[in-house]
Amino acid sequence: MLALRGGRVLTAAGWSTGDLVVDGDVITAVGEADEVLDVTGCVVSPGLVDLHVHAAGGFPAQGPDADLTAMAVALAAGGVTSFLATAVSAPLVELTDLVRSTLPSTGARCLGVHLEGPWLSPAAAGAQPREHLQSVCVEDALALVGAGSVRVVTVAPDVPGALDLVRALVSRGVRVSMGHSTASYAECLAAIAVGATGVTHCFNAMSQLSAREPGLVGAAMTQPGLLVEVIADGVHVHPAAVRALYDAKGPAGIALVSDGVEGCAGSDVLRRDGDVLRLHDGTLAGSALPLSGAVRNAVSWGIPLEDALAMASTTPARSLGIDVWLTPGNRADVVVLDEDLHVRHVLVGGVVQ
Repeated sequence: MLALRGGRVLTAAGWSTGDLVVDGDVITAVGEADEVLDVTGCVVSPGLVDLHVHAAGGFPAQGPDADLTAMAVALAAGGVTSFLATAVSAPLVELTDLVRSTLPSTGARCLGVHLEGPWLSPAAAGAQPREHLQSVCVEDALALVGAGSVRVVTVAPDVPGALDLVRALVSRGVRVSMGHSTASYAECLAAIAVGATGVTHCFNAMSQLSAREPGLVGAAMTQPGLLVEVIADGVHVHPAAVRALYDAKGPAGIALVSDGVEGCAGSDVLRRDGDVLRLHDGTLAGSALPLSGAVRNAVSWGIPLEDALAMASTTPARSLGIDVWLTPGNRADVVVLDEDLHVRHVLVGGVVQ
């Protein structure tokens, strides 16, 4: 048994100062043990869960250079213990290759695939390759999600056939997140009525909140039950907008995501600009900030530490039906952060990375 001793442990009941005891890959207690990992002065949290990451450490999830194992190792080094390998719009054969990929056995645990497209609005494509956007074909979509473990699909509610696609995906147990869309508020409500439960990278590549047309941002901020992603790098979304979203939704309604793209195929069209990457025309293309950095940012913007950590761990995990609280009997996925909230130690399934 291994005990993490001396830190503040974030549990479902609040903060604890007891040892976090791990036996094999399972948390057994918040108590005492023989073997000790000294984490004095640190924060001990459920491992981070990234629902939207295309690449990490220079290793992409899809395309000819795909390397899920190296990506998983890089994510673990940054505090992520579970993730969804996320695809941009591409030919169905390429997307099928990702869906059928063998999941890595080392590093962060890959929980499946998030398809960010190809059923998106060309008018809100953002950095998505417009040439690979497709009109809705429910039969093709079901064949794709049936080829492997697809957990989330981003769909634009305003594309023709979107409601039929949402119904079909939800009936197969796939979560639908609304994004890359110019949908009206009414169109968003229609998608929610047939099963959409999320919003992809809120504020980015979508219809905005205005006085007479609330759009997808308005739906994200006002509709209960939606899990709303946000990229908290300070560039994709202004800190004040992140705070407004937090005030509207609370930590149970927001998932911090990295939208990491560094190392993606086609990176010759990307340039780094601080913690973000852009197309050469200036279009935001994703982030280079690890999810732990998003937690630091959220705290610096006035969000309580326990809420920022929940938004990067327990809340996204819950959307996939997984309980990652540091509770006896749960899998030992743990991140230890120092006093500056930088990653000190990571355990994936009880194994120190």
